[in-house]
Amino acid sequence: MNLISGKLMNNKESRAELQRLKSLILETREKVPLPVNAVIRACDVLSQSLSEQEHLHLLLDLGMPEHKARKELQTVKQMISKEYLENRMKLEFGQSLGRFSPYGETISVRQEWMPLGVLLHIAAGNVDALPVFSVIEGLLTGNINILKLPGNNDGISILILQELMKIEPLIVPYVFVFDYPSHDMEAMKKLMSPADGIVVWGGDAAVSAVRRTANPDTRIIEWGHKISFAYVSGSISDSDLEGIAYNICDTSQLLCSSCQGIFLDTEDFDQVLKFAGRFVRILERMAGELPDDNPYLTAQKTLELYTERLESAKSRKQVFYGNNCSITAYNDMSVMPSYMYRNCWVRPLPRKKLLAVLCEYKNHLQTAALVCEECDKAALETILAKTGVMRITNGARMSEGYCGMPHDGELSLRRYMKLMSYEY
Repeated sequence: MNLISGKLMNNKESRAELQRLKSLILETREKVPLPVNAVIRACDVLSQSLSEQEHLHLLLDLGMPEHKARKELQTVKQMISKEYLENRMKLEFGQSLGRFSPYGETISVRQEWMPLGVLLHIAAGNVDALPVFSVIEGLLTGNINILKLPGNNDGISILILQELMKIEPLIVPYVFVFDYPSHDMEAMKKLMSPADGIVVWGGDAAVSAVRRTANPDTRIIEWGHKISFAYVSGSISDSDLEGIAYNICDTSQLLCSSCQGIFLDTEDFDQVLKFAGRFVRILERMAGELPDDNPYLTAQKTLELYTERLESAKSRKQVFYGNNCSITAYNDMSVMPSYMYRNCWVRPLPRKKLLAVLCEYKNHLQTAALVCEECDKAALETILAKTGVMRITNGARMSEGYCGMPHDGELSLRRYMKLMSYEY
């Protein structure tokens, strides 16, 4: 599906519009700028209209478990509400910069945030409705937005954008949605050509491909794939570990903020094995409380884990199985993705090696869940903050956000704007 000038179009129709994309964008740039309060109002109206009776089935149709769907619907309602968006804008941009005299100068200047201009959003498909949230951020900053849908398409993003356009027609010329594959280089170049900034959601390969294709004068705004983990130290109760198990089961380890595995503050592999045997029981209980049955994925992961088990006879690793979950204990200190879908790893990493090991992965780390004794918390937080980790939290909060929370260590809305300076 393609959404251009507020109309759904097939690929043939969208190709014709792609040829005149630059002229359509120029027409929009010549208009009066899109008022941010109009965007916030449209989002708030949509937020108030969302209900479980009318919209829960959209998430259930995606295969989302009911408990997850209810939670996600409430999260969306909050994130596009007037109060949330206004607070976010205030936290990210503060008060108006206004006019002032710089230190040591006789002139006066005025500074203000202005839209970057045109943003091309190249969205990833690992989070439902992620593309539309990226576009909403572009609208909040007054930009014209070109969205290239992910390979698995995203009907929900199209539906939400259509609803926003119905509520506020001023949004119509500020959004263009194209459903082309990434390997269609001719189309990709035409999408990139008018962009002042390209917002890339994806891994190293996706970012590298964009850098090779984009014009040198185009800003690349990377939201690359990251890895998150838990660090466990000291005498910890089962209840302290339940938060990690909750995150693993709640997210199926599909998010950049999901716990892929657990590092244990030890050099002793026997301690790792002991911990893995203990944690698999906790994870199994949580998996039972948060069911997520998918026979295909269960069979696929079982085969992958069976391979791990066969290989473990020749190396120092061991697989611990639970119902609909597993733990693989390794004797190395690598940071790597898990098999996902409630199959995590445990590795040794003594605190004296914490900085040296994690710094090797500094550009790929995101969230660390720190589970330790209170007397060690400040010291371990200090070390983790030096490694490239962007956020430290408890296990249950790893994939939970808050209004104004930095994204990968940055205020995302600011990256979509420029700070203009006017001299008098």
